[in-house]
Amino acid sequence: MRNNRLDLLNPYIGKWKTEGLTKSGDIIAGTDTYEWVDGGFFLKHQVDVVVGNKTIQSLEITHYDDMDDVFRSQSFDREGRISISTLKIYDDIILIFADAQRFKGNFKTHTIEGTWEQFDGKNWVQWMDIKLTRIPL
Repeated sequence: MRNNRLDLLNPYIGKWKTEGLTKSGDIIAGTDTYEWVDGGFFLKHQVDVVVGNKTIQSLEITHYDDMDDVFRSQSFDREGRISISTLKIYDDIILIFADAQRFKGNFKTHTIEGTWEQFDGKNWVQWMDIKLTRIPL
């Protein structure tokens, strides 16, 4: 049976223009696309962005973990890396926790804005600020 908590992901469905800036000054530009996998139990997230002069493409699959009341994601990039994350959503606040990265952002009707941080071995340091703007169909 599908958990109603999955409906918290409905506002993300669609294509988004992604832009931002890294702490080192690299410009971020591209798209993020979210859609349900048939059945509505899994969310597919495709990333296609350029950070500075590096192309980043990945596929992320998100599901709801009933036991811990969180969302879990696995992301697979074009260089063969796999990243596992935990997502929490509280009203308009989005929190993402991965091994050495974390994100805190706010969801509004047509935008998502937030900051990514990386763990440098001792401290969390700002990595990038991003803004996603929904692309109308």
